[in-house]
Amino acid sequence: MKNLLVVLAAFLAVGCATSISLTTRGTRVQHVAAADVPIGCEVLGDVPIGIPPDAARPRTEDELIILMRNKTGELGGNYVMVDSSDRRTGAAGETYWVGRGRAYHCPEQPTVDPIHAETTEGGESQTATPPPQETDEEAPPH
Repeated sequence: MKNLLVVLAAFLAVGCATSISLTTRGTRVQHVAAADVPIGCEVLGDVPIGIPPDAARPRTEDELIILMRNKTGELGGNYVMVDSSDRRTGAAGETYWVGRGRAYHCPEQPTVDPIHAETTEGGESQTATPPPQETDEEAPPH
């Protein structure tokens, strides 16, 4: 009987635990601060978590952000900015998080190093030759 209670308790503990993880689309979304949203982004909409009509109750702030990233990915976004996040306590004493963010779709960022780039007349970036390094040695005669 004692073994049965131990097994039953373990089963209930595992059954009650939830695992919030990033979806495939959520992995493509970056969480950024307001000052770090890239230039030229389109706002796709609000991303509320735990605020009606959304019924999610993430247990940690990290889980809240994961859910916001997933929802942003579903909207076709690649950046999410969290506007607010608050820890709450439910009627049964459980702690959960609610929050609101904004989903953005931003153009791909250039991969050219801006320090060593030049802009052509058409506005395209090209890699420039880095400036020569100054040394104390004299150049050999030609």
